[in-house]
Amino acid sequence: MPMLSIERRDLPSQPLLFVQSRVARHEIPATIAQSLGEVFQYAIGAGCAVAGRPLSRYPSMGPGLITIDVGVPIAAAAPDSGRIQAGTLQGGSIVVAMHGGGYDTLGETYAAIERWMEEQKLSPGGAPWESYITDPAEFPDQKDWRTEIYWPVT
Repeated sequence: MPMLSIERRDLPSQPLLFVQSRVARHEIPATIAQSLGEVFQYAIGAGCAVAGRPLSRYPSMGPGLITIDVGVPIAAAAPDSGRIQAGTLQGGSIVVAMHGGGYDTLGETYAAIERWMEEQKLSPGGAPWESYITDPAEFPDQKDWRTEIYWPVT
């Protein structure tokens, strides 16, 4: 099982810089790579202090296209600039799961989170996001990859 742990936490909201795209599932890896490059370039140029790991948030998922926000948490709010949007990661009650392994098995961890939420009588309360703990360039073996999944709940 790729899910290594799951728990409920209360987290503060967090300023965020991101690029939003609407893509097919097979376009997600390239979209993440391109968008992170844009966000990091803007953050460095604007003097924004990065305050967390790169992430992808999924505001909507359809059968064909997914809306994905790719970005980084920052220490303080910053202005929009072109494709770069300023926003906030939702705070409050959040279910957090640690996924171990490749991105191709993230769906199994999402399913486990949904089952856990049902058992705990919790409902989704916002868009889930993934925080990338390990960099695949530094850890080429997928068994070493770690991704935290955050899902706001009510």
